[in-house]
Amino acid sequence: MSKKKKKAHSRRKALVSAKNSKRKNRKAAVPAEPVISISAQDRENTEIDVPVQPGKKEIIKQKRAAMNTAIALTNVLVFGAILGFGFVYLAFFKHETKSDEENRYLTEFPDFSLASYINGDYTEGIADYFDDTVHGRSSIKKFIADRIMPLKGKSYGDDEVELHGAAFDHSNSPVYEAPVTTAATTTTAVTTETAPVSQTAAAAQTTASTEPVTTTTEEPTHETEAPAENQDDMNAADGEVTNNILIVNNRGITLYGGGCGNETQYAEYLNEYKQALPDVNVYSMVLPTSSSFYLPDKYKSLAASEKDDFDRMKAAFKDVKYVDAYSALEKHTDEPIYSRTDHHWQPLGAYYAAQAFAEAAGVPFPELSAYEKLTFPGYVGSLYNFTQSSKLSSNPEDFVIYKPKNQLKVTQYDTSFQNPQEIGIINDPSHMASSGYYMAFGADNRIAHVQTDCKNGRTLVIFKDSYGNALLPVLANSFENIYLCDIRYFDLNAASFVKQVGATDLLFSMCSYSAVGVNRKNIYNNLHK
Repeated sequence: MSKKKKKAHSRRKALVSAKNSKRKNRKAAVPAEPVISISAQDRENTEIDVPVQPGKKEIIKQKRAAMNTAIALTNVLVFGAILGFGFVYLAFFKHETKSDEENRYLTEFPDFSLASYINGDYTEGIADYFDDTVHGRSSIKKFIADRIMPLKGKSYGDDEVELHGAAFDHSNSPVYEAPVTTAATTTTAVTTETAPVSQTAAAAQTTASTEPVTTTTEEPTHETEAPAENQDDMNAADGEVTNNILIVNNRGITLYGGGCGNETQYAEYLNEYKQALPDVNVYSMVLPTSSSFYLPDKYKSLAASEKDDFDRMKAAFKDVKYVDAYSALEKHTDEPIYSRTDHHWQPLGAYYAAQAFAEAAGVPFPELSAYEKLTFPGYVGSLYNFTQSSKLSSNPEDFVIYKPKNQLKVTQYDTSFQNPQEIGIINDPSHMASSGYYMAFGADNRIAHVQTDCKNGRTLVIFKDSYGNALLPVLANSFENIYLCDIRYFDLNAASFVKQVGATDLLFSMCSYSAVGVNRKNIYNNLHK
């Protein structure tokens, strides 16, 4: 090759080399894409930090999850705080002890004992305590009465009276007929004491009288079989208030459903008392309710006949003295003897019934003028609380008390006849809500002893329901000692108690609902404790 050709070849080679060098420089100036290649043996020792930007949907999802977590945490904290406060409030704050609307003391916290804990009575008592003493129970009951109970009331009849609950037609009920006897009768003279004395008094203080008494050798033919237990469901659960309330002529009336045979069982229980207490005068004065006297004729079929049930009781008594409060009250129906807005009677009704009892017992009984008359206006009682009827709330009534003027000493005990406390015979109603005026006579779960200045040697024990509370002041001139006991709250054996206090007279006085309802069982239980 000539020299000239060799030079040309060298220049071309140098040029190619320069181009390649420039190309390499340009590639070096542009950063290469990262390439990650990790072998298996290097993976544990290799850190990778590659920033990744999340998408919009992922961001929304993350925010929603965070919000749900915050809401759930807030709910847990709020409801935990409510439950915690509720526990502290219910467990440690002061509970209510009485109900003005129901005229009773509420359930007390049970005393602990190993036996009661083992048989479950202690824990059951705790549950009953919290059930019965819920804080603000009066407000809760009022809310139910204001918002719920009015929905149950409905118009009945052409004149749009209000019916709360249910009503049953008693027009086809059998009419009571006096028992028929076919045996020959004999008349004998029986000596009765008109003023028997206590067991510790001298026999010389008594006076005797004789009167003819007709006796028979056969029992009356009326039915005396005890009714089935489920018949209790037809009567008032608490013995004093029925759920069936008719409001007519601005008056609330509890509709009496009938004894259904229970009236004769009541009589049998009292016969047992007489057998256990042969030296004590035993009386029965079952009290009618307003349904006997104030139901208009067109609605009388909605209630059973209390008078018929009382007559059946009278026929079934054996040596128990029947006091006819029905006839005594019937003579005064044009007077305010029953409350219009409450299921109880008025103290005036108690006065007339007590007068009938005093006549039967042969003890003194003064005129109304011997009492101090106390009038408290604006009374709207239990029937309004149950119905919330505007016809009752807009027509309040006077609550009139007749307070005895004679010298009295009143001692109150618990239901076991312990823990005496001296009190007045009547509480001051001016410090009470108008719906609680009946509490002027005191609560039911107690034993009250009244020692009077009537020195006749007579000691009276009264077994009653809340109707009987109003009897205590108007009988304070008739007996030397009176013991008032409620059949529902009595922890002693009744016969032993009567003997312990030296009673000469024993009166059972309660409204018809207690006599034929479930409360009659307390009469039996108190004798067999």
